[in-house]
Amino acid sequence: MGNRVASFLGVLFVLVLMPRAALAQQEKMPETHTAVLDTARLLSDEPLKSPRGAILRSAVLPGWGQWYNEKRWKALLVLGVNATLAGTSWHYHQRWADSNDAGTPDKSLRDRRNTYNWYFGLSYLLTMADAYVDAYLFKFDEAMDISLVGNPGQQEGWQVALHFHF
Repeated sequence: MGNRVASFLGVLFVLVLMPRAALAQQEKMPETHTAVLDTARLLSDEPLKSPRGAILRSAVLPGWGQWYNEKRWKALLVLGVNATLAGTSWHYHQRWADSNDAGTPDKSLRDRRNTYNWYFGLSYLLTMADAYVDAYLFKFDEAMDISLVGNPGQQEGWQVALHFHF
Protein backbone atom coordinates (compact mmCIF):
# COMPACT_ATOMS: atom_id res chain seq x y z
CA MET A 1 0.00 0.00 0.00
CA GLY A 2 2.85 2.39 0.76
CA ASN A 3 4.20 1.67 -2.67
CA ARG A 4 0.90 2.58 -4.28
CA VAL A 5 0.69 5.86 -2.38
CA ALA A 6 4.23 6.75 -3.38
CA SER A 7 3.48 5.88 -7.00
CA PHE A 8 0.25 7.88 -6.92
CA LEU A 9 2.02 10.88 -5.43
CA GLY A 10 4.79 10.56 -8.02
CA VAL A 11 2.29 10.48 -10.89
CA LEU A 12 0.33 13.36 -9.33
CA PHE A 13 3.51 15.38 -9.03
CA VAL A 14 4.49 14.74 -12.65
CA LEU A 15 1.01 15.38 -14.07
CA VAL A 16 -0.12 18.28 -11.95
CA LEU A 17 2.74 20.10 -10.34
CA MET A 18 5.47 19.86 -13.01
CA PRO A 19 3.47 21.56 -15.80
CA ARG A 20 2.60 24.40 -13.44
CA ALA A 21 6.24 24.78 -12.48
CA ALA A 22 7.19 24.84 -16.15
CA LEU A 23 4.52 27.45 -16.90
CA ALA A 24 5.66 29.55 -13.98
CA GLN A 25 9.03 29.98 -15.69
CA GLN A 26 7.44 31.57 -18.73
CA GLU A 27 7.23 35.31 -18.28
CA LYS A 28 4.71 37.33 -20.17
CA MET A 29 6.37 40.23 -21.95
CA PRO A 30 4.30 43.37 -22.30
CA GLU A 31 3.42 44.36 -25.81
CA THR A 32 5.27 47.40 -27.02
CA HIS A 33 4.14 49.77 -29.68
CA THR A 34 6.39 50.02 -32.68
CA ALA A 35 6.73 52.97 -34.97
CA VAL A 36 4.33 52.95 -37.89
CA LEU A 37 6.92 54.46 -40.20
CA ASP A 38 10.08 52.79 -41.39
CA THR A 39 12.87 54.21 -39.24
CA ALA A 40 15.47 53.50 -41.90
CA ARG A 41 13.62 55.96 -44.10
CA LEU A 42 13.16 58.36 -41.21
CA LEU A 43 16.86 58.40 -40.41
CA SER A 44 17.94 58.76 -44.03
CA ASP A 45 18.90 62.05 -45.62
CA GLU A 46 15.75 61.98 -47.75
CA PRO A 47 12.98 63.93 -45.95
CA LEU A 48 9.40 62.64 -45.85
CA LYS A 49 7.98 66.07 -46.69
CA SER A 50 9.45 68.41 -49.28
CA PRO A 51 11.34 71.27 -47.58
CA ARG A 52 11.22 73.25 -50.83
CA GLY A 53 7.45 72.78 -51.02
CA ALA A 54 7.07 73.88 -47.41
CA ILE A 55 9.18 77.01 -47.85
CA LEU A 56 7.36 77.99 -51.06
CA ARG A 57 3.98 77.51 -49.41
CA SER A 58 5.11 79.61 -46.48
CA ALA A 59 6.36 82.31 -48.85
CA VAL A 60 2.98 82.48 -50.60
CA LEU A 61 0.96 82.58 -47.37
CA PRO A 62 2.63 82.63 -43.95
CA GLY A 63 1.41 79.58 -42.05
CA TRP A 64 0.66 77.47 -45.12
CA GLY A 65 4.05 75.74 -44.81
CA GLN A 66 3.30 74.87 -41.18
CA TRP A 67 -0.12 73.56 -42.20
CA TYR A 68 1.56 71.40 -44.87
CA ASN A 69 3.84 69.99 -42.14
CA GLU A 70 0.76 69.12 -40.06
CA LYS A 71 1.52 71.71 -37.38
CA ARG A 72 -2.01 73.13 -37.34
CA TRP A 73 -1.82 75.28 -34.19
CA LYS A 74 1.53 76.71 -35.19
CA ALA A 75 0.12 77.55 -38.63
CA LEU A 76 -2.76 79.50 -37.13
CA LEU A 77 -0.43 81.28 -34.70
CA VAL A 78 2.02 82.20 -37.47
CA LEU A 79 -0.77 83.45 -39.71
CA GLY A 80 -2.18 85.56 -36.87
CA VAL A 81 1.18 87.08 -35.93
CA ASN A 82 2.07 87.93 -39.53
CA ALA A 83 -1.39 89.34 -40.24
CA THR A 84 -1.23 91.47 -37.08
CA LEU A 85 2.20 92.85 -37.97
CA ALA A 86 1.19 93.56 -41.57
CA GLY A 87 -2.07 95.18 -40.45
CA THR A 88 -0.32 97.35 -37.88
CA SER A 89 2.23 98.45 -40.47
CA TRP A 90 -0.58 99.29 -42.90
CA HIS A 91 -2.40 101.24 -40.16
CA TYR A 92 0.66 103.43 -39.45
CA HIS A 93 1.24 103.87 -43.18
CA GLN A 94 -2.32 105.13 -43.64
CA ARG A 95 -2.00 107.54 -40.70
CA TRP A 96 1.34 108.79 -42.00
CA ALA A 97 -0.11 109.25 -45.52
CA ASP A 98 -3.07 111.20 -44.08
CA SER A 99 -0.74 113.47 -42.13
CA ASN A 100 1.31 113.99 -45.30
CA ASP A 101 -1.83 114.96 -47.24
CA ALA A 102 -2.74 117.42 -44.49
CA GLY A 103 0.63 119.11 -44.96
CA THR A 104 1.99 118.17 -41.53
CA PRO A 105 3.97 114.93 -41.99
CA ASP A 106 4.45 113.07 -38.72
CA LYS A 107 7.90 111.49 -38.60
CA SER A 108 6.99 109.28 -35.62
CA LEU A 109 4.22 107.57 -37.63
CA ARG A 110 6.65 106.87 -40.45
CA ASP A 111 9.18 105.47 -37.98
CA ARG A 112 6.56 103.21 -36.40
CA ARG A 113 5.49 102.00 -39.84
CA ASN A 114 9.10 101.21 -40.71
CA THR A 115 9.62 99.40 -37.39
CA TYR A 116 6.57 97.20 -38.00
CA ASN A 117 7.76 96.57 -41.56
CA TRP A 118 11.02 95.23 -40.10
CA TYR A 119 9.13 93.10 -37.59
CA PHE A 120 6.94 91.72 -40.35
CA GLY A 121 9.95 90.97 -42.58
CA LEU A 122 11.75 89.18 -39.76
CA SER A 123 8.64 87.20 -38.86
CA TYR A 124 8.11 86.31 -42.53
CA LEU A 125 11.67 84.97 -42.89
CA LEU A 126 11.48 83.05 -39.60
CA THR A 127 8.20 81.51 -40.71
CA MET A 128 9.78 80.25 -43.92
CA ALA A 129 12.83 78.90 -42.05
CA ASP A 130 10.56 77.14 -39.55
CA ALA A 131 8.54 75.53 -42.36
CA TYR A 132 11.76 74.31 -43.98
CA VAL A 133 13.12 72.76 -40.77
CA ASP A 134 9.76 71.21 -39.84
CA ALA A 135 9.48 69.62 -43.30
CA TYR A 136 13.00 68.24 -43.11
CA LEU A 137 12.42 66.78 -39.64
CA PHE A 138 8.83 65.64 -40.29
CA LYS A 139 8.01 62.55 -38.16
CA PHE A 140 11.61 62.32 -36.95
CA ASP A 141 10.50 62.12 -33.32
CA GLU A 142 8.62 58.90 -34.12
CA ALA A 143 11.92 57.27 -35.06
CA MET A 144 12.92 57.44 -31.43
CA ASP A 145 10.67 54.78 -29.93
CA ILE A 146 10.95 55.14 -26.17
CA SER A 147 8.98 52.49 -24.32
CA LEU A 148 8.88 50.51 -21.11
CA VAL A 149 9.94 46.94 -21.79
CA GLY A 150 10.40 44.06 -19.36
CA ASN A 151 13.65 42.14 -19.69
CA PRO A 152 13.93 38.66 -18.14
CA GLY A 153 16.96 38.15 -15.98
CA GLN A 154 17.29 41.84 -15.15
CA GLN A 155 16.56 43.61 -11.91
CA GLU A 156 12.97 44.24 -11.05
CA GLY A 157 11.62 47.74 -11.40
CA TRP A 158 11.06 50.22 -14.19
CA GLN A 159 13.45 50.46 -17.09
CA VAL A 160 13.46 52.75 -20.08
CA ALA A 161 14.80 51.48 -23.38
CA LEU A 162 15.53 53.26 -26.63
CA HIS A 163 14.95 51.05 -29.68
CA PHE A 164 16.06 51.73 -33.24
CA HIS A 165 14.38 49.65 -35.95
CA PHE A 166 16.40 49.33 -39.14
